[in-house]
Amino acid sequence: MRIEDNNSVALSIDAIRVVRPKKKLVLVDDFDAVHCTSFNAHILKKMMGIETVNVLPEGVPHDALMMPLVSLSDAQTYDEFGNDVELRSANTGAMRAQFGHSVDRTLARIHNLTPLGLSNANRCVSLFKQLDMIARSAAAPRQYCIHNTELAFSKDMRITRGLSVQGDSNTSLRLSHTDDPKIRVSSVHLHYDRRFARGIWGDNVETKTYEENYRQNMHQVIHRALDKAGVTLSQIDHLLPHNINIKSWRFLCQSLDVSESRLFSRNIQTEGHCFCNDMVINLSDALEAFAHEDTPPTAENPLRFLAVAAGAGGMFGACVLDVIQLEGLRNERHAI
Repeated sequence: MRIEDNNSVALSIDAIRVVRPKKKLVLVDDFDAVHCTSFNAHILKKMMGIETVNVLPEGVPHDALMMPLVSLSDAQTYDEFGNDVELRSANTGAMRAQFGHSVDRTLARIHNLTPLGLSNANRCVSLFKQLDMIARSAAAPRQYCIHNTELAFSKDMRITRGLSVQGDSNTSLRLSHTDDPKIRVSSVHLHYDRRFARGIWGDNVETKTYEENYRQNMHQVIHRALDKAGVTLSQIDHLLPHNINIKSWRFLCQSLDVSESRLFSRNIQTEGHCFCNDMVINLSDALEAFAHEDTPPTAENPLRFLAVAAGAGGMFGACVLDVIQLEGLRNERHAI
């Protein structure tokens, strides 16, 4: 099922906010901080294309990164029907806070929003799951904020099986159902390969089988998302990857017969993998890089992105995003 057609209300991304720490770890120099050896750090750089990663500096309270939310005016805390704006979260893990303190409830109280709690069962595909659920709720139009904070609370959490390094970040989106979309969420598709439900706790046989089936699973979720949106891969301007590593994406681009120049991969090198936040970070940066006011996108000629992610447990997600108008679209980017 396609999320919208030309005569119906669409799910629109109206505002984006990305918050990143200024501090960067240079892996080959600060390898101990990511719980690996100097040799492994050089392998990560040479083979996986990861050179630096953003980290919250020691001594800076977690709330400095956990609490920012996309800007809302008092008039924006209710939708056109008088409903409260819903606050959703899709973090891959729990947001650790002082006992008795809920980040979601605090944000909801500050901004007069309705908290719906966390939804992290889909790991790095959780944001795609949230988009899918919101899109399917079009029968009861509302406005939404999705808020995600990804923090590595220990050195052990910084590295993933020698394949990737996690960065710290905060992102939030403002969405609405509207007939005048800014960034139209044209389709979302989720695919689960339940053979790998144990995720990182799977044995070596499962890991090997997962790698052997990775390309097939990614192809499946990508082509189903394209089919739902009614477009082909040739009509996609840029691919927005999950920033796991460049090696896996080079192989995937080759298998899809897509030029690597269409892959927005620069953040793999400089940001590392921010789990569920990769899509929003890449979307924000790609808008800055490719959305030019002298040739603005339109409904007839949108700037089209395909965002793709894979999560632990055999979870895969893809969505087609059509940038239709820049006027009124907020793309907030901050460093702390």
